[in-house]
Amino acid sequence: MSSPTVTAVVLAGGKSKPDLLAATGVSNRALLQVEGETMLARVVRALQESGVAGQILVVGDVEAPEGCLVLPDSGDFVENVLQAAASVAEEQYILYATADVPFLSSQAVADFVTRGVQSGADMCYPIIPLELCRQRFPNMPRTALSLREGTFTGGNLLLIRAGTVRKQAGLLRRAFAARKSLWAMAQILGMGIILRAVLARLISPRLLSIAHIKSRVQQLMGATAQEIVTEYAEIGVDIDRVEHVQNLRESGYRVGSA
Repeated sequence: MSSPTVTAVVLAGGKSKPDLLAATGVSNRALLQVEGETMLARVVRALQESGVAGQILVVGDVEAPEGCLVLPDSGDFVENVLQAAASVAEEQYILYATADVPFLSSQAVADFVTRGVQSGADMCYPIIPLELCRQRFPNMPRTALSLREGTFTGGNLLLIRAGTVRKQAGLLRRAFAARKSLWAMAQILGMGIILRAVLARLISPRLLSIAHIKSRVQQLMGATAQEIVTEYAEIGVDIDRVEHVQNLRESGYRVGSA
């Protein structure tokens, strides 16, 4: 059976915070170099070599990588997500990737997309066992959640049908605006799932499961969802803070501007 082909979107509009700019001299995180190559170029290469990406759109005020179409940065993360979906047919899948995952591999992309498309779900998201991240990238901090099935961290890919993106534009805007407020996020997720998360942390991880989270995501999105448990730890390593840059340098990587 031939590999599925999806529209790939690289979100490259992230501006460096002042401390990261001072430490690296790079105003756009996507253009930070790791091992002599920008993170954007590394992500684009992984997509191109995966065999599952057709058209590749880059959203950001950057020079177009070879073989890619560039859309301007709107200055708003959600609007960038939406503009990339505007011309894609309803049922077609879009693979979103952030431009700050320098270790993303073509194998990781192909595995995630193939398994996601095979699931038939409207939206697929990667979760990675935390222990695998610690083994592969021991110095990189990760936010993790302990669940009945184990302790997992999230990844920087999302596979979703274009129609689902457009249908849930309002929810995406609300969620992004609420991302730094526990109370605002609780209003979106519902106190039930928040209470389970608190009790799971305080009493036992068995009180919160993947199924609980998936059920709530499906209710909110009005679409089917599927987690993809992946062993490709590189999906979860994003570089967006000074701490990350310092950890990479301490691990022997060359990180900085051109």
